[in-house]
Amino acid sequence: MTEPMQNVQPVTLSSQAFLLLCRLYDGCYDELNQNEQIRELVESIGDILLAGVETLEKQETKPKNITFPLTVQQAFFLRRLVIELLAQSPTDKEDKTTQWLQECVTALAGGEPNVKHS
Repeated sequence: MTEPMQNVQPVTLSSQAFLLLCRLYDGCYDELNQNEQIRELVESIGDILLAGVETLEKQETKPKNITFPLTVQQAFFLRRLVIELLAQSPTDKEDKTTQWLQECVTALAGGEPNVKHS
């Protein structure tokens, strides 16, 4: 079942944050993929991220930013995942990884209307 295209929003991240997101996603992909309920969602996000990585690799000069399309559901799922990873990571605000993860959270939240911050 495919979602209607109007639910797709472009998400823009710095290339570093994007590649970090891909690495993290790759790291928990197998575990996530074991869950029947979300398997389709997990695989669709994986395909989008992989396409983004391939686009980056093809370019001679690496762009500073990459924009990729995500449905609201995909963005929400990825954002929850990143927030979980942030919660587990040692909180060093100066840490580049932490900053990139926070950039991911912010970018992924961008298209969500009326987000309630708990």
